[in-house]
Amino acid sequence: MPVLILDIAVGVHVAIVLLLLGKYVETRLPYVIWWTLGTATLAARSAVDLAVLSGGAPAPVHAVASALILAAAGCFLTGSVARDPNAPGTVLLGMVGYGGLLLAAALILLWGADHARVIVGLASGLAFALAAWGYYRAEGTLDDTGIRLIFTGLLAIGVAFAAWSFLGRSPRGTGLSEFAGALGAAVFGAGIQLRSLERQRAVEVMSSISTALHQPRHVSDMLSDVLRATGDMVQAHSGWVFLERDGRYDAAAELRLPGPLARDGRAAMAGSCRCLDFLRAGRLPAHGVVVECDRLAGTGLSARHASIPLRTAASTVGVLNLVLPAGRLFTRRELSVLSAIGTQVSLAMDKARLLDELRDKEAARTGLIHRLLSAQEDERKRIARELHDEAGQSLAGLMLELEAARLETTRGVAVTPETLARLRRLAARTVEAVRGLIYDLRPAVLDDLGLAPALRWYIQTQIVSRGLPVDLHERLGGERLDTALETAVFRIAQEALWNAVKHAGARRVDVELVRAGDGLVLRVRDDGRGLAGGARPA
Repeated sequence: MPVLILDIAVGVHVAIVLLLLGKYVETRLPYVIWWTLGTATLAARSAVDLAVLSGGAPAPVHAVASALILAAAGCFLTGSVARDPNAPGTVLLGMVGYGGLLLAAALILLWGADHARVIVGLASGLAFALAAWGYYRAEGTLDDTGIRLIFTGLLAIGVAFAAWSFLGRSPRGTGLSEFAGALGAAVFGAGIQLRSLERQRAVEVMSSISTALHQPRHVSDMLSDVLRATGDMVQAHSGWVFLERDGRYDAAAELRLPGPLARDGRAAMAGSCRCLDFLRAGRLPAHGVVVECDRLAGTGLSARHASIPLRTAASTVGVLNLVLPAGRLFTRRELSVLSAIGTQVSLAMDKARLLDELRDKEAARTGLIHRLLSAQEDERKRIARELHDEAGQSLAGLMLELEAARLETTRGVAVTPETLARLRRLAARTVEAVRGLIYDLRPAVLDDLGLAPALRWYIQTQIVSRGLPVDLHERLGGERLDTALETAVFRIAQEALWNAVKHAGARRVDVELVRAGDGLVLRVRDDGRGLAGGARPA
């Protein structure tokens, strides 16, 4: 029977070595390779005991087994120290553990092999207990099942070696100590495997959440997918997300909402609660907190939920709540994962907000370009119409008069001074019409004298000349404005005044042009017809 137990112990240790090797290939963490070496050393020690029980072995073999135990304890202690060298008390813990192992080796050399078993067992037991404590200090918590199994396994191996020191060298004693050590190693390996599965599941969930966050969808759809994936990861029964809108918080996404909260059009989800009060007061920590749910308490139910704030670079935009099943507690690691998810959600919402702003700006730019093109087309139509109505007709009249003069000349009739004067008036009218169009396109006075003189010139030549009195009040000071600003304001005033002439049927127009700090204020008022009620300009 002891031989069978030793066979099982060797198999358990070899399996854990393979498991740790796979973990090291995956993570490349230094502490994993130390634990791998320690487990391999325990497997070698079990193999030595198996050789002793199978056919006997000389005394040096027992010394080899003792050395392997001390080496294994040192490897596990080094792994736990390397897990987080900066954890409080880690340096002192390592010094005590290594000191105990070195003292044990020195005592064996001084006192001989007679006391080796007791010295090695107690020193190794202390080293494994310190390794378990160091791992706990590195993790900072024991509220995770995988962490508890690793801690318990290391502690059980230490207890097994401490008990081994007082057992005789009989097959029964060897079998019992190997069974206890293998059991502790199995618990340790189960913790390693569970931690790997938890990490893999967290990676898968974070990957699915990342995919949901980076798809171009509505915010509520994105939050629903994130809530569902997060709830499945932490095995939450239900949950919801509140987002801030216009100073109040509304439910933006839900996961299996409890019946009392879903009834009456979700009336129980309206209003404030403890988590929202914490959020408004800035008392909700970034890593989240577990609180009693006021909303469920108001419906006669008792439950707690984890509340994770959603904060962007600019402000706090909401909170993510996940309801815990009865008797369930979130571990510190789970809260850290939830906090990381909340950070990713906040970043995605910030990105969505920026994209919305970009889309709004792009829409405004598109509308501005459309209006600019429309204004250009309207200006082209106006110029074409004025060329046809004024310059075109003047040129046509001039051509007819010239042709009549030519025909009279061919008949021997001299061109009279009245005819020449009439031709001169037609030519002058044509020149004036063309000059007016040139000024309309780009009045030289705007470049030469500035905005106020150009506006006065336009009012006198184009508006007052058409019988519409204009009262201009300008306070621009002595300095010239930016050329682009002067052009833009002149065109706006030009369009407003032309509309008053052509469409409003106004009898008087007041124009005010005032410089206000770095800005410019232009007001154009007339007493003409406005748009019909509710009508929009084309």
